[in-house]
Amino acid sequence: MSPYKRVVALGDSFTRGDELADCPTQLADTREIAHSNYTWPAIIAKTLGIEYRCVAVGGRGNQWISWALQWAINPNISLHANSLFIINWTYFGRFDFVNPSDTWKTASPNDMDKSFQRHIDSDIYNLFRNLQIIHSTLCLLEANNINFIFTCQDSTLKQTIDTLRPTYPFCDQNMWRQSVQILSETVVPTINEFDNCTFKEWSINNGYEIGTHGHPLEKAHAEAAKYINTNVIEGMTNEH
Repeated sequence: MSPYKRVVALGDSFTRGDELADCPTQLADTREIAHSNYTWPAIIAKTLGIEYRCVAVGGRGNQWISWALQWAINPNISLHANSLFIINWTYFGRFDFVNPSDTWKTASPNDMDKSFQRHIDSDIYNLFRNLQIIHSTLCLLEANNINFIFTCQDSTLKQTIDTLRPTYPFCDQNMWRQSVQILSETVVPTINEFDNCTFKEWSINNGYEIGTHGHPLEKAHAEAAKYINTNVIEGMTNEH
């Protein structure tokens, strides 16, 4: 019998299940979101025989995912008790913000003009910013004794300032290196990979079908559920 009452999954379109056969049109209300029941988190919930809740919006960034988690563990929402949270972190280049109408918006690199990319955007800052977001979420989950599984769609997670694009000469390399390193040492070990790959990379490497918009399809999700169940959940159950 599962020690959990439900699986609560948070993320972007990969978690929502875009391009899967049963994935309906995205709803505007981000608190009651249409989603697929063929994703690997949904399959895990079915395998465990427990409830499945999905809080995922296509195209959102990690700031929104962290905010959605904080909403989900609010005692008034009642999603946190006896739940296993699966948080699938997304691409680091996405930047979430709230506009003057109190509406969440997300800018991706494709939305930004060349001037922004040349003078403002920074791979190093994006790495640091996202590590901070994941780290604060990790602390929140641990402080509330909530069991969780982290994955990440962005392989930048494991990079350092030395492997990212060159910085300007006046950038304090040592300070940035130390700032990123102290976060990486805490965050990176909490991220579950698929044979040292992201979910999408692993799906491609194994020849699983990918949709026209770049999302792994049913076979990939079914195999990913088996992988996580065997390599992660069984270990959690056996406390190792």
